Amino acid sequence: MSSTDLFKGKRTAIVVGINTYEDPSIPQLSGSENDAQELFNLLTSQKGGFERNEKNLLRGEDATQRKIIERISEIFRKDEKHEVALFYFSGHGFLDKKDDLYLSTYDIDKNDPYIGGIRIDDLRRQIYSSENKQNAILVLDCCFSGTATKDTKGDTEIKNVRPYLESNIGNSADKEDYGKGEGEGKFTITSSAIDKVSWEVKDCTHQENNQPHVHGAFTYYLLQGLEGGAADVNSGIITLGSLQQYVDTKMSEEKKQISYTHASQATNINKILIALSITKYKDNIENLVNEINQYLDIPESSFPDIKYVIAGAKKLKDLKNINPTNQSIKTINERILSQLELYKQGVINWCISLPDDVVFKIEDNRTTRRGFIEDFRNQAASLQGDTLAGIDVEWKGFLISIGNEVRNNNIYTDKNDTKLGTLLTNLSVSYKFYNSSKGGNK
Repeated sequence: MSSTDLFKGKRTAIVVGINTYEDPSIPQLSGSENDAQELFNLLTSQKGGFERNEKNLLRGEDATQRKIIERISEIFRKDEKHEVALFYFSGHGFLDKKDDLYLSTYDIDKNDPYIGGIRIDDLRRQIYSSENKQNAILVLDCCFSGTATKDTKGDTEIKNVRPYLESNIGNSADKEDYGKGEGEGKFTITSSAIDKVSWEVKDCTHQENNQPHVHGAFTYYLLQGLEGGAADVNSGIITLGSLQQYVDTKMSEEKKQISYTHASQATNINKILIALSITKYKDNIENLVNEINQYLDIPESSFPDIKYVIAGAKKLKDLKNINPTNQSIKTINERILSQLELYKQGVINWCISLPDDVVFKIEDNRTTRRGFIEDFRNQAASLQGDTLAGIDVEWKGFLISIGNEVRNNNIYTDKNDTKLGTLLTNLSVSYKFYNSSKGGNK
């Protein structure tokens, strides 16, 4: 089985990390290039399903303004379809004298970030307005220094950057029609909204790299989430929603940073697939197959319990959604259809055995036994594996009730039998689908 079954479209990530800058007066970082390398490795592994193009990983002196913009243009300015297109940056951020935020490229002029830097509002607009990108995501792990707007004396850092983030990221985007469909959207997630800086964590160890090393705190938890911390406990699926929640929870526990998220026209963030916990994913598929087979495990030619057939059909639908190439699907589907046919014929034979003058009352309508059999035959003929998985409550209740009669071999020879009368009354309540077969409403 392959995790690529779930990754249905093109997935590309531009990943940037800078520790040391061309301008030696810019404070050196220790974890940004680790952040970038490990995130790129993880996203482009089987877990993430992103394409691996080394040109999209820019670290240190390679991360100049020109090279970064070239990659942005290649991915976000062209109309190639993407399931997910992501831009990630780990490094410094600066404000200019107009309070505009800039990402600090390797060759930035910190005194005038317009020279060499990348203005975040311009970047956000470019990413959010990109064509044919089902999901476009901007992730920033950087502190926003205020050195460009302060004198050299006293405090040179911003204590609350949230207003600057809101003005540079969450402004006119809210009014623009960027995302439309289910599980779509344009997103910005930043590491710091309230504290002075985005802080680093020393002596990190995790699955990707077990040697102690430095990471930005935000990216460390991002990596931990992608490695399985944010995975659904059953399916192993990691969505943008579960990843965001995991990182936010971990960051709030540290009480040093509060991340900031902006979404534009987003719909169901928990439908946006980011990565997989492969072990949990494979275990879930194996458990699904075993569970379905247990539902369908009856002696050959026995009359099936329809509630288990329905349960098996629902689980089969889940299996098709997460692992459509699974080799068990064909066999399981054949078993469901076989048991469904046994059920249909068993019910029809039971109806035939009833007294000729039995009258079924379905809500305000009455029909004879023969009419009922004909209508049931027509309705049941439409039942297949996929439709069985989406069956409504009334239809399901009727099928289970009448199936119990067949399985228990309940025989009625007198139309006045009180047990039969009770049964027909109960069936009339649950058989509301019947009206739709006659052109009425449920």
